[in-house]
Amino acid sequence: MQTETLTAAVHNSCPDLDAQRVAQCTLITLDALGEHLSTETGDRVASGLPDDAAGALRSGSRRADTTGESVKIGVFLDKVRTRTELPPEQADSLTYAVAITLAHMLDESRVQLLRDRLPSELDRLFRD
Repeated sequence: MQTETLTAAVHNSCPDLDAQRVAQCTLITLDALGEHLSTETGDRVASGLPDDAAGALRSGSRRADTTGESVKIGVFLDKVRTRTELPPEQADSLTYAVAITLAHMLDESRVQLLRDRLPSELDRLFRD
């Protein structure tokens, strides 16, 4: 899978955004998700992603290990809104699109690992 395939799928869910902006914000969202994974889990999940996407997820998992810490979905969405500098509705749509795209593109074992290791509140991102 190429990064372009991942971002094209996200872009289909967020057609109002420019494709280049979607690509950039997808990586930002993956980085934010990675912050809630251990380095080991980040590496295992990232191994099923294209290089740029894998790098973003790994970067987040290496920078801040908040594994096991709870986070409210609203706090996570606020983090993505701030980092992407998108209006709330667009940032939220993109965040959900990234998670759902991951759930469809990763193999089942990686999706399960990701969902098991993220704070339980973030599991809501993966429901389409």
